[in-house]
Amino acid sequence: MKKILLSLMVLGVTACSDNTKQAESSNQTPPATTENASKPTYRVVSEVSNYAPFIMRDENKKISGFEYDLLNAIAAKQGFTLTFEPHTWEGIFDTLDSNRADIISAGLSITEERQQKWGFSDTYFQTSIAALVPEDSPIKSFADLKARKVGFQKGSLSEKFARQFGVDTSNSQSAKTSWLLWKSVVSNENEAIIDDAGPLKYYEKQYPNEKVRIITDDSLPKFDYGFAVRKNDTELLNKLNAGLAQIKLDGTYDRLYKQYFAK
Repeated sequence: MKKILLSLMVLGVTACSDNTKQAESSNQTPPATTENASKPTYRVVSEVSNYAPFIMRDENKKISGFEYDLLNAIAAKQGFTLTFEPHTWEGIFDTLDSNRADIISAGLSITEERQQKWGFSDTYFQTSIAALVPEDSPIKSFADLKARKVGFQKGSLSEKFARQFGVDTSNSQSAKTSWLLWKSVVSNENEAIIDDAGPLKYYEKQYPNEKVRIITDDSLPKFDYGFAVRKNDTELLNKLNAGLAQIKLDGTYDRLYKQYFAK
C-alpha cells in the first residue's frame, strides 16, 4: 500500500506526502525502433521517491519495480509504448487534468471519491496495513504493540493505526520512507514497525538473513491499487484492462508477483 496521507484519509490515499517542488523530469523510454515509431505512446507519471518494490529508481534515475514491469508487459500485449517521468506526490493528479500525463502509476488506492474525478484500471494489487517485528519478538499480534516502541510514517495511516492499537507514538521513532522504517527495526531502534504490507513483504524477501516476521490482521481494511487515467480516456482505460487480463491469463502477472513479493 502506498504510504497513506492522514490529511487525505477521506480519499483512502495510500501514498507518501512530498512537499518539495516538482522533480526534474527524467524520461525512461524504450530504444527507438521503426516498429515503436508506429505505436501510440502514453506518458506515465509516478512518484519521485522510491516506493519499493512498486516504483524504484537507482542513483542514475533508472526505473524498475512491480508497477513498471506490469505496465510494460501490458503495453507489449496491447501494442503501445510508454515514457516514464517522476513527479512529487503533491500535485500528481494535476498532471492528468492539465494533459501533462496519460497514466499515473504511484500505488494509488481506488476509492469512490477518486473514481468521480478520474478513471481507474481494474485492481492489480490488494494490500493492507501490517506490522513487522524481529523473528524472536514476543509480539504476536497488533494488540501486543501497546507499550512497545513502534515505528511508523508520520502523518500517514500507519501512525493512525499505531495510535488505534495503543502505541505511545511519542516514544517511537518515525520515518519518512518504508526503507527507513525497515532499517529502524532491523537495527533495533524500534521493537516493531507498522506500514503497508507490500513493501514489508518485499524487504522480507530481499533480506532473508535479517530474520523478521510480518504480522497481519484480517479485520483491518484492504486497499485496491489501480492505474489512473483521465475520466474520459476510455480507449486507454480499455487497453490497460485488456492488457492486465491478458498478462494474468498467460502467467506474466504471477511471475512478476513472485519476483517481487513471494519468499
